Amino acid sequence: MNQIDPLPPTGSAAEQADYWLALLNSPLLDQGQQLAFEQWLAASHENRLAWEKAQVWWQKIDTLSASQAAMLEQRLAANVKPVTQAKPVAKKNPLQLFNAWGFPAFACLLLAVWLGFTSLPLKFADYHTGKGELKTLALSDGSTVLLNTDSSLSVDYSGRQRNISLQGEAYFKVAADAQRPFEVQTESGRVRALGTAFEVKQLDADMAVTVYEHSVRVTFQQGETVDRLEEGQRIALSNQQIGPIENVNLKQTKAWQEHLLVFKNQPLQQVITELNRYRSGKIVIMDHSLAEHLVTGVFDSSDPDAALATIEKTLAAKEYRLFNSLVFLTGT
Repeated sequence: MNQIDPLPPTGSAAEQADYWLALLNSPLLDQGQQLAFEQWLAASHENRLAWEKAQVWWQKIDTLSASQAAMLEQRLAANVKPVTQAKPVAKKNPLQLFNAWGFPAFACLLLAVWLGFTSLPLKFADYHTGKGELKTLALSDGSTVLLNTDSSLSVDYSGRQRNISLQGEAYFKVAADAQRPFEVQTESGRVRALGTAFEVKQLDADMAVTVYEHSVRVTFQQGETVDRLEEGQRIALSNQQIGPIENVNLKQTKAWQEHLLVFKNQPLQQVITELNRYRSGKIVIMDHSLAEHLVTGVFDSSDPDAALATIEKTLAAKEYRLFNSLVFLTGT
């Protein structure tokens, strides 16, 4: 009988949560794996947050009709073939998990990815954008917001303050009002405008702030504060670690506002993560060595499939599609 590795494959907390969700809902789970899951869950706040989001999709299974469920199973059987090795290898290729997990567990994972549970908008947000959509908002105080793809925003104005709640990415052009501070609140921190224009990006538990005009004050959830982040500077929180203040090329960071995605020597995994924000469905890299390939290029965010085709051709990668929206990438 094939055994399953006790630890999830390397990757983001969201990808590891996919693994555990599939495994815990399969008949292959044993006590050792249950213990490994509990240790993984307790290891960090990021893991717990990813796990909570992963569970949301499970409720969607009941909305599948019998015909949809049958079609999913048929597509799985037809398009996802077990991969065997002619010779034993010391380290498992990710594709070998198809054999190890068996059909029930892998079907759970595919359905989770297919339903796209990791990009749910804020349920009661005032504004939100779909995949690939950019939306310009004119607020009541004269401020404007450009809301990027798959993002949500709520507005709470009073006589003393102007508060914005954000999940996703937005560019703010703030109207002056000395009597009412303008603040953007995210899951990971708070940004107060001390000037005119800035950008905030909040994805999962990671946050980045870029200033285009004048300055802002950034207060992270952990309590650390940057009193003045100046024009042309950026600061980011990633994996619960606050990075240094960086000087950035504002023309490059602003490219998304012109429907462009710019990458310079970035691992393919980061590129695909960004493409997934603009594309319905999901792209999954099944080969760790492929995920580490460096990519440089400028792509049209309104046509992510064209970007994907260019990347596949350049890296000689192969793709396997399910429902035309779920794409698996492997090396040659």
